[in-house]
Amino acid sequence: MDRKELEETAALAHLNINGEELTAALPAFEQMLGFFALMQGADAEVPVPAAGIASGQAAGSALVNSGHFRGDAAPAGQIPVSRDDLLKNAGDRDGAFIVIPNVL
Repeated sequence: MDRKELEETAALAHLNINGEELTAALPAFEQMLGFFALMQGADAEVPVPAAGIASGQAAGSALVNSGHFRGDAAPAGQIPVSRDDLLKNAGDRDGAFIVIPNVL
């Protein structure tokens, strides 16, 4: 990307960038374009084992059954925490639910 292309791109994006800022930003934009080119050439296909897909089964569910996700069980040697113990240690509750404050 040359300086003229960057000026045109900044104008199209309605960015108010002066000449000094454009000169300073040019190497970063060239680096971003290089990263985009690498990502475009990357293999984005996710292999799904054909044996894991039964007739009428959704393709995504084959990933669940193929070991890509952990099961809903405590790791070996660890004692699972009961719901009551978790709720007992929660700061603010609403019945059987933990109240989490809004962060926005």
